[in-house]
Amino acid sequence: MIGREDMFLQIREKINSLIDDFRLYPNKYLTEEDARCNLVIRLAEIPGFNNPQDTHDNSKSTPIHTEVRWYGKSKRLKWRSDIVIIDVGTLEVKKKPFHLLSKGYSFLEPIAIIEIKLRRTNGQGNDKFRKDIEKDIFKLKEIKEEVEGNYPCFLIILDKKIDIGHYLPHNDNGLTIYYQLAND
Repeated sequence: MIGREDMFLQIREKINSLIDDFRLYPNKYLTEEDARCNLVIRLAEIPGFNNPQDTHDNSKSTPIHTEVRWYGKSKRLKWRSDIVIIDVGTLEVKKKPFHLLSKGYSFLEPIAIIEIKLRRTNGQGNDKFRKDIEKDIFKLKEIKEEVEGNYPCFLIILDKKIDIGHYLPHNDNGLTIYYQLAND
C-alpha cells in the first residue's frame, strides 16, 4: 500500500477528475449515486484500493466502502457517509462480540470520508440546497469530533442549476469542499 500523504494526494486527484468529468459531461450524472459510482471507479485505480487485503481478524477486504454507518458518543447510529476509505488492517468482520453489534464490523479509524451532493436542473431551490449542504458540513464536523484520527473529509457539490458557490465555505478545519457548476 502507498504512503498516507501520497494516498491523500491521489484521492484528491480522483476527486478532481470526477469534477472535471462532471463539468464536461454533466448529463452522465443523473443521480448522486451516479456520481458516487463514478468516483468509486476512479478511487479503485489507486494502487492497493481494489486489491483484497488482510483484515485485523485474518479475513480479506478492500479499503473503499459506501454507505458506512457511524455511531455517536451515545452509541446509537447517528450518521451515514457516502464513501469511506478505511485502513483494512484495522477492520474486523469475524470476531465476536463486536463493539458495534448492529453493524457486524468495526475498524479503528477512517483514512478519508467523502460526501457527495448533486442538484439537478429541476432540483431544489437555492435555500434548500444550501441547507442540505450545511447539514453535510455539520455531519462531517461532528464525525471529526467524535471519531478519532487524523483523516481528511471531502464534500463534493455538483450543481446543474445555478451557481451558488459564493455562498459556500471552501475549506474548514480538515474539511475540503469542492463546488462545480455544470457547463451546459
